[in-house]
Amino acid sequence: MTRYYTHLQTTDGLERDEIGTEYPSLEMAYLDACKGLPKLMAELVEEGHDPASCILEIRDDTDLLLMEVPFLERVTRRRKPVPQPSVPSETQELFNHLDLLTLSIRAQTEQLQANMMAAQEHLATARAIRQGGLAWFRE
Repeated sequence: MTRYYTHLQTTDGLERDEIGTEYPSLEMAYLDACKGLPKLMAELVEEGHDPASCILEIRDDTDLLLMEVPFLERVTRRRKPVPQPSVPSETQELFNHLDLLTLSIRAQTEQLQANMMAAQEHLATARAIRQGGLAWFRE
């Protein structure tokens, strides 16, 4: 296991994690850091800090910066609504017509496949009867 150190960067400077914590991977260190963000943000607000300007730094034993976790990146990960392009009514009518044609082709293809299978079954039956009939004729 590797020891990771999670330092807190605020506008006042860097608050170093002198103890660190052992994790099996950087991903686990990241997930644990994210888990503690809500409580840490509340503490920072009480102390008069702006969480929007705070970052968690995850470092290794050699003090190498492995990852930065901006606070608001984890808190405001809402999906933004995707603007829908406006389509002229004539174009929308063409799309609707195309959808209907596609459904019709799909239905006709399924019917054709069913007819082909039925024809193959009839052909197999006719061959079996013919072969059976010839065998009877030869006796």
